[in-house]
Amino acid sequence: MITEEELNQINELALWDFELAPAADGTLLILGSNDFVYYHYLEAEFSGVTYCDLPATFSHAQFRLGRDRDTVWIAAESMVTNSTEFRLCATDLQVRIGKVYYYDRSTRHEAD
Repeated sequence: MITEEELNQINELALWDFELAPAADGTLLILGSNDFVYYHYLEAEFSGVTYCDLPATFSHAQFRLGRDRDTVWIAAESMVTNSTEFRLCATDLQVRIGKVYYYDRSTRHEAD
């Protein structure tokens, strides 16, 4: 079940950008970051997805739970559509927070 607390947790991060990532059938993975060049900070994995009209990328999103608890409304900006409100229908949500870097941070630079 999707809870208001989980959506508030996402909103409180105040992330700038979001993008949809490849996921298994019936699952939607939304990544969130303030700098997608180096990392993402949020993984919101929605399962039991039956409907989604989110664009592939969107910004400054606010997530809120619908009355039926299977609908999430997302107010966001998009460069590909004039819409500012999107709908996602799913049965469950798992939120993971923490930096996932896009480069190997273990490399050391040796002095010349």
